[in-house]
Amino acid sequence: MSAVEPKKPFFSVRDIHAYYGESYIVQGVSFDVEEGEIVALLGRNGAGKTSTLRALARVDDPGLTQGEIYLNGEAIHPMKSFQAAQAGIQLVPEDRRIIGGLTVEENLILAQVAEPIGWDLDRIYDHFPKLRERRNQDAITMSGGEQQMLAVARALARDVKLLLLDEPYEGLAPVIVQEIEKILREVKNLGITTIIVEQNAVAALQLADKALILDMGQIAFRGTAQEVLDDRDLRHEYLAI
Repeated sequence: MSAVEPKKPFFSVRDIHAYYGESYIVQGVSFDVEEGEIVALLGRNGAGKTSTLRALARVDDPGLTQGEIYLNGEAIHPMKSFQAAQAGIQLVPEDRRIIGGLTVEENLILAQVAEPIGWDLDRIYDHFPKLRERRNQDAITMSGGEQQMLAVARALARDVKLLLLDEPYEGLAPVIVQEIEKILREVKNLGITTIIVEQNAVAALQLADKALILDMGQIAFRGTAQEVLDDRDLRHEYLAI
């Protein structure tokens, strides 16, 4: 009788190393994420959080020099960024990359020019009613919070299997942060696997199932989000909170 092979993780990162220019930023990072989990990727400024996200999405900078990345068994590490996006990895960058001169709806339609597509416009508008109200408005003229909603919605307009969020609360008023949190909880309830980088660590931890803490490009802690919330010394040492 043959032994049963252990189930492979939905998303697996193995010993990745990446440079930004000549700076050695990501230094041997490894972790696994199960399908439907939300992981908070935390650390002080300069710890390598954004560089790690960009390496996972196969963005050219930072340059991945070593390591392996698998999404549902498919090797991502040899891919270019557009191929990783086609495979289901959608990055929502900190600067949102909203296209000015196009309406909200045109930004969403543009996201669906290439296969595979995800949510249709009706489903997006059902989950983002403010975008329905603004559908004919030049997207770049919306508030920061509304632009963040559009950035997340645009990712969902693709066939997203792994959502990477870089500082989704950055620069937003507390009341708008609450709206974005509500949307991200809906995304969580839909079972979409998500990795979130956020300076507002407590807000990210309250949303997440697991936590990873980076320090100087390496993982200093891995465990549940609740463990970090409960450990004051850990938060003070690595997150300064």
